[in-house]
Amino acid sequence: MKLVPIQQVGGLIKAGAPLPFGVRDAEGKLLLAKGQTVPGEQMREALLSRGVFVDMDEVREASARGADGSSGGEDFFARWEALQTRLSTLLRAPQEPLFLPRVKECAAQLIGWVGRFTDQMIFVVVQHDHSRHEVYGLAHLLHTAAVGAVLSRRLGWAPERQKSLVGAALTMNLSIIDLQGRLASRGGRLLPPQRVAINRHPDEAVAWLRNAGLDDAEWLSAVAQHHEQSGGGGYPQGLSEPCEAAQLLRVADIFLAKLASRGGRAGLPAPQAAKALYTGSNGHPFAALLVKEFGMFPPGTLVKLASGETAVAVRRGATGSTPLVSAVMNRHGDPLGAPVRRDSAQAEHAITGLASAQSLRVKLSPRQLYDRRYEA
Repeated sequence: MKLVPIQQVGGLIKAGAPLPFGVRDAEGKLLLAKGQTVPGEQMREALLSRGVFVDMDEVREASARGADGSSGGEDFFARWEALQTRLSTLLRAPQEPLFLPRVKECAAQLIGWVGRFTDQMIFVVVQHDHSRHEVYGLAHLLHTAAVGAVLSRRLGWAPERQKSLVGAALTMNLSIIDLQGRLASRGGRLLPPQRVAINRHPDEAVAWLRNAGLDDAEWLSAVAQHHEQSGGGGYPQGLSEPCEAAQLLRVADIFLAKLASRGGRAGLPAPQAAKALYTGSNGHPFAALLVKEFGMFPPGTLVKLASGETAVAVRRGATGSTPLVSAVMNRHGDPLGAPVRRDSAQAEHAITGLASAQSLRVKLSPRQLYDRRYEA
């Protein structure tokens, strides 16, 4: 029995639905049996906040029953959660015979979403709960793949090249997924064995991918070079001219690392993270592309409006500084009964600054924010 924290498979737990697997303590003792109903969202959140575990064999069975999110009746956010759950098992088993085709399926799924759900994809990346350090390694790969899918589509890359990039994003850290989670939780300086593992992970991932049967040269190069820097100074080879796909991955990687809170260090709001990325890269074209594509206030960013309301950006607008937003609190700080769509291009709803997550007195519901009933 291999136990993993329940937070890693949260996408399979639905409020009002039966548990798809048993819930166990650290020794494997059954606490809640498979099939028991999760009565509501409060209970679901309580389960995910506790130090309990699930058996990976039961998770694989649940995933095989349909956790790939392919059902056309599910909304984007259910599909996103299901993909996270699928990847949590898939990326830890590169030795499995079907590892490579399943990674390619996940990459194709992400690329397919870009044309339909770009704003929602950016939203879930920006609004990710970074306090869940134990899933940092997996979430970071998925988020890098999502950002890569958005940017490579904007660049007009051919479909096969997009698949290579997104596949590389999903697999670039195969050997350090769990180490990244521990480091995100603990912070501080790396211990010598950890530094060795970090330094060798690009080459190790390439070796694992070759063993899995991958012969895609661009995918392999992107993984091998995603920590190399133009002009030199990167690792593991100190290349001065890394390939384009590797450079794109590195830009996404740095942006997402700036968003994340790790080891007691708070993450940056998305506008500040994008600005720091652009400045730190000396205006690299891919950094400029990310800033332009995401906008000054990308979906998921909390803002204050000229009306005094607190809102969250939900769709990119006509310009990078005028997204469509949903007001969630009135000028007195009271939660609104339902989100109210505002166009920040209008003077009365112009964005006057950023709002902090700590100031929110309402829990954001992505499904409600993107419900067509609240679309203007």
